[in-house]
Amino acid sequence: MGDMESLVARMQEGDLTAFEELVAKYRNKVYALALTLAGNQADAEDLTQEVFLKIYLGFKEYAQKKGSFEALIHRMTVNLWIDWTRRRKRFQTFSLDSMTQEENQAAYEIASSEEDVERVYRREFWNAVWRAWGELPDHYRIVLKLRVVDQLSYKEIAALTGDTEAAVKSKLNRSRQMLKERLRKAGYPL
Repeated sequence: MGDMESLVARMQEGDLTAFEELVAKYRNKVYALALTLAGNQADAEDLTQEVFLKIYLGFKEYAQKKGSFEALIHRMTVNLWIDWTRRRKRFQTFSLDSMTQEENQAAYEIASSEEDVERVYRREFWNAVWRAWGELPDHYRIVLKLRVVDQLSYKEIAALTGDTEAAVKSKLNRSRQMLKERLRKAGYPL
């Protein structure tokens, strides 16, 4: 019996430490995906917590499903994020405080040396990348994250997303093009 099967068997018996081990094993992966989808730490933490809560409450149902548990948890994170975005579209909110802080920070930062200029430029560039990433449609952002960050194969991405490998390649290509277009519009020639 493998490590994961042993963990699942212990969880089915009601062993709480087995659930804690599962959370420890998958938390960083779920959080990384949640951060990619949500675009901010607070929502990523909430989404991660909701994923593990759903697993805890409905574990027996999940344990009976075929396939890898990692693929299942990945798909669950994506599905929960899709549900979140649908709910949020009805109630669009934003923080005036964070908007004011970001504007003030960018407007009043003055570099004092060549090294500082480079550091400021790099930070502005990565902020632009992050904003452009956040503007991508969810299905493009997910595929790009799975390929670039998680370094999954086309076949693995297709299995996780339910797309064909050809569709994955197409979405990946389109997501890269869209990201480049957004960065060019922001003034970063690529």
